[in-house]
Amino acid sequence: MLKRFAIVATVVLLPCLGLADPPVEKRLTGQTLDAFDQEAVTVRQGMQPGGVYEYMKTQDKTRVEAGLDQMHKLLQDHAAPGGLSPQDKIVLLNTQEQVNALLLHNDNNRLICENRAPTGSRIHQTTCNTHGELMARQEHDQRALGDVQKQPQTQRSGQ
Repeated sequence: MLKRFAIVATVVLLPCLGLADPPVEKRLTGQTLDAFDQEAVTVRQGMQPGGVYEYMKTQDKTRVEAGLDQMHKLLQDHAAPGGLSPQDKIVLLNTQEQVNALLLHNDNNRLICENRAPTGSRIHQTTCNTHGELMARQEHDQRALGDVQKQPQTQRSGQ
């Protein structure tokens, strides 16, 4: 029985795991101004509706924009052949890591798995969804709840 369950679970879960693109670990890696500008454009496009980071909170978007601006300024100020000073390299790398952490956390392709018992059962099940799927479901549920709450309540006749 357990062997059959394991086979069925494998057949059901494996295709689901293959649907999501893996999140990009290091979105920003550009060490030159031109390479960085190309990566920054890609990140900014991803934060638009329909992009990889479309569900990013406004506060996180502001922090990413500030980090991108700071990194651009550092690379632009030190575009000469001498390059960045050791202190500026540290600032650049720290800012890059902060921005990459925000992007990774908000990547719609990031897989989130939960192991919990459904309501009415003691048997735990593992469910895996992408961050984007969970956020879209949350938006849909909030919209549906708002629609139900906007409907006027009617009384039944005879009460």
